[in-house]
Formats: sequence, C-alpha cells, structure tokens
Amino acid sequence: MKRRELLVTALERVALGAVVSSVVELSDLWSAALSLSASEPTRPTPIDAEGAVSRERTADGYAMTYEWTDRPGREWRLELPLERSAYREAADEPHGYLSGFEAAKASVHAKRLTELLTDASPTNERARRPLPEAARLERAIGLVHSLEYVTDAESTGAPEYIRTVEETLVDGCGDCEDLTYLLIGMLSQPTFGYRTAMVILPGHMLAGVHRDDLPAAYADAPTLPGGTYVAIECATSRPIGDFQDEPVLAVYGDGVEYIDQSAIADTGGEFLRDPAQFQTIADVSARHPN
Repeated sequence: MKRRELLVTALERVALGAVVSSVVELSDLWSAALSLSASEPTRPTPIDAEGAVSRERTADGYAMTYEWTDRPGREWRLELPLERSAYREAADEPHGYLSGFEAAKASVHAKRLTELLTDASPTNERARRPLPEAARLERAIGLVHSLEYVTDAESTGAPEYIRTVEETLVDGCGDCEDLTYLLIGMLSQPTFGYRTAMVILPGHMLAGVHRDDLPAAYADAPTLPGGTYVAIECATSRPIGDFQDEPVLAVYGDGVEYIDQSAIADTGGEFLRDPAQFQTIADVSARHPN
C-alpha cells in the first residue's frame, strides 16, 4: 500500500477508535504513534539577557526572570528558581504528544509558577489590588506569549522535539507544542482548575479550555468544532477563541472528543510533508489492524 493510502487508512482507524475504543486503548495508540525520540540537550538554550526572559546559573540550578505585558497593557515581572536536576530529569522523560500533555498537567513547576502568578502584582501599578479571574487568565497567556517562538530544528537541531514544561521555562523558548503544553500546565492547576485539551491542526497545535470553565467575560467566545472547548493560541497573540483558519483535526482532553476524519483525508498531502512525524502513525496502525 502506498504511503499516503496507508497514512489515511491509519488516521481513519484512529477516528473510528474515538467511537469504538476505550480511552486507554486510544491513548496508547496515539502515544506510541506520535512519540519521537530526540537527543537530550547538553545545556539550556542561550537566552538574550535583554529580552523578556533572563537566566542566571546558581549553585544547584537556574534563577529565571520573566517580564511581559498582557493584552490589557499591564506589565509583569516574575522570578522562578528551577533546579538543574529537575531540568535534567524532565529532559530524560519520553517526549511524545500525549505524554507531554499529561506531564504538563502534572508538572510541579507549572503548579509553582501558577502560584507565583497568583501572588504577582503589575510592575506599573503602585497599589496591590485583587485582579478578576479574566485578568489572571490574560496574565498567564501573556507570559506564554512572551517566550520566543523557535522551531525544533533551530533550538535543538532535531526535526521534532517535545519539550516538557521545565525545559520550556529554562530554555525560554519553544514551538507551538511546547508553548501549548506550558499554558495547559498552568491552566490545569488548582489555581485555575480548568479542563484543558490539546488541539491539533495541520502542522500546528494550540490549547483548548472547556467553555464552562472560562470567566464570564469570555462567555461569547466561539467554540471549537464539537462545541466543548474554546481555542487559545499560544504561539501568536490572538483573542481567546480565535485561531488560524485551518481544519481542526482532533481535540484531545480526557480522550479524543472531536476528530475530523474528512479533514484528515483532505490534508493527507500536508501531513506527508513531515513523514518523520506522521509515518509512525501508519506503522503502528498497520501493526494494530483492529
């Protein structure tokens, strides 16, 4: 069977599995299919000290400083220590789409970061005052948007590399997957308690938040196909609910809640431009014909 035909067949089986398979079985398939190995970085990516992120080495780790401006114009500054051992342990973890998603939600450093965000005050306001939930959400999104977008090839030399939350925080950069996992990691913590999802588009990923969990200020934000989640772009600054005009292939939260089989078939050629990323799906599916 030709590669394109095999790929489309494999993805159709994933779509069918969203209906007839258990979440565990489907997760196993996707995790095995989308996990890609890459060498561990020997050192953190250099950061320009004059940029939005700065890093200082300490005896046992890194002293990170993040400065950014959110959409309403509030300026923020946050300091976060992160142990070198935590960075190394994170870099040693399996790097796949599903494992990255689950690791982000369970990250203790995402939890610590979110707690610091809650206690932070704008640097351009003298008096400390409580901020509404919508402002806290914009603060978290603004932090993610302040990190530099870089491709995996540029930052790691690997064609595909899934960063953990810890790596993204120390490296101060990432691609759409890395930045999406960072935001998902923060919004999944008890401080927010949002139900989150990763949203897969052709060659792109963004975060999804359950529509019922968003602050009232975003009650009218458009939902993704399926009507459950609202999109949040992590690699570019867009209003909540707005994303690039591409078909949504899948939305994965506690399982695949939406998958567009026709869009997958229509964009098969686009997928095949990155065979290292998607041929694995065909290989795994061929070994699991049911």
